[in-house]
Amino acid sequence: MPSPWLERTKRGYFPDRSGQISLLPRYPAYVGTAEGGWSHSGPWGYLQRIPIVFYGPGVIEPHGDIDRPITMADIAPTLTGLLQGFFKTDDGERLDEVVRFDSELLSKDKPRLIVVVVWDGGGWNVLERWPNAWPNLKEMMDGGTSYTNATVGSSPSVTPAVHTTLGTGVFPWVHGITGIPVRDETGKVVDSFLEGESSRFINVPTFAERWDEQRRNRALVGMVGYEPWHLGMIGRGAEDPTGDRDVAVWLDTETNEWITNPDHYRLPPAFEEQTGLADDIARLDAFDGEVDDAWGDNKILDDQARIEETPAFIKYHERVMQELIEQEGYGADATTDLLFTNFKQIDRLGHYFNMASHEVRASIKETDRQLGRLLGSLDDVVGEGKWTVVVTADHGQQPDAEVVDGYGIDPKEVKRDLDDEFGAITRAVWPTEVFLDETALDREGVTIHEVARFLGDYRLAANTQRPDMLLTGAGRFGPRDRLFSMAVPARLLPELDCGAGRAPSAPG
Repeated sequence: MPSPWLERTKRGYFPDRSGQISLLPRYPAYVGTAEGGWSHSGPWGYLQRIPIVFYGPGVIEPHGDIDRPITMADIAPTLTGLLQGFFKTDDGERLDEVVRFDSELLSKDKPRLIVVVVWDGGGWNVLERWPNAWPNLKEMMDGGTSYTNATVGSSPSVTPAVHTTLGTGVFPWVHGITGIPVRDETGKVVDSFLEGESSRFINVPTFAERWDEQRRNRALVGMVGYEPWHLGMIGRGAEDPTGDRDVAVWLDTETNEWITNPDHYRLPPAFEEQTGLADDIARLDAFDGEVDDAWGDNKILDDQARIEETPAFIKYHERVMQELIEQEGYGADATTDLLFTNFKQIDRLGHYFNMASHEVRASIKETDRQLGRLLGSLDDVVGEGKWTVVVTADHGQQPDAEVVDGYGIDPKEVKRDLDDEFGAITRAVWPTEVFLDETALDREGVTIHEVARFLGDYRLAANTQRPDMLLTGAGRFGPRDRLFSMAVPARLLPELDCGAGRAPSAPG
């Protein structure tokens, strides 16, 4: 394996949290989602390459494009540097183009507000697919400091893991949030944030928690997201005995109402009072000249659970953010406040329609338009030269199998085949890992090595019932071709050699 792929895989492994089997499909194969959509989990460059842009007139020097390699883990130490603090981790370091420690820095006022914006699923392969859809981000890149050779740095490249790397400055092998599911203390596979009930699987403090503690919880810290998976940016709130109930909100996916866990976080009035979503939806509905509860060809505007996928909700999200900043007083005094937000639509629509769809293009355009609105408001609300905005993404997206001459592996079929071979031993199959029931393994007399060996020899013909694929295969893969280039007991990962390796057969 190319050494960057293996290194990213190792960084994503945490004992007793990760699946017992570590997988890597043979490029250009990839494991799809259980619902039949496109996944985005893996160490390949096209999923790993992300924008990281620092912008703030009067605060951030306008260096333009910087080509040296960095990772998501470098954001937290760099933002700590803007707060005139020293914070280096084993995985991340301060970016000197953004902040240097010298007498000039120490004499400068700290920014009053730092806003971190994540375009979920907005990696470089998506931005490059739609190069004219993000003019405001381009202006940020030109007027700030933009790292064009940045990567996530770990695999699985999924929302909970990467957002926690952003918040902590370390990779999952330290912070412990390895993916969407993790194993709990009993071995059961659970949501990494327990559906918003707890952030207890985060093993280290975020830089926001460190800053808030230093300021005796006087700093305002907030997170506006779509799922509890985004909590890794700010940390545990009052669940940490030294913390307080920071603002943290996400969506009830059935009603699209903003919610929180009131034991650990706070839901401010801005999210209960904000109106205008119905008008935004009505305008989007009528945009094509027909009022039919549809956004283009998608008749989803009468479905509360899907309204958040649309450009109308992106507008609403930004308006709520503006209201939050003004009502709560973010940036109103000399104590630097921290606000983190995730715009989810680019990712969500990529899962449903693929990154090449007009729905993804429309979501990028609207997300960029609302980024421009946010930037345009900060001088008035916070003050010129008193704020910084960081824009990044948590991963790229998977092109359609036909475009890359690949094959989308069916995870449900992999699970069925494992259980047919060994008994009911499989808890879950995810794009880069398999979770096993160790009690069932003992009962059946099966070892993890045997399961890994089975997957290492797993062929396309075993994964499909389609007669055409059974005869001719799919893309570059014949019916007898193996689908995984790596299938190993995950506990071996820390000992594997990440030497020079061979040249990658896929970008990055």
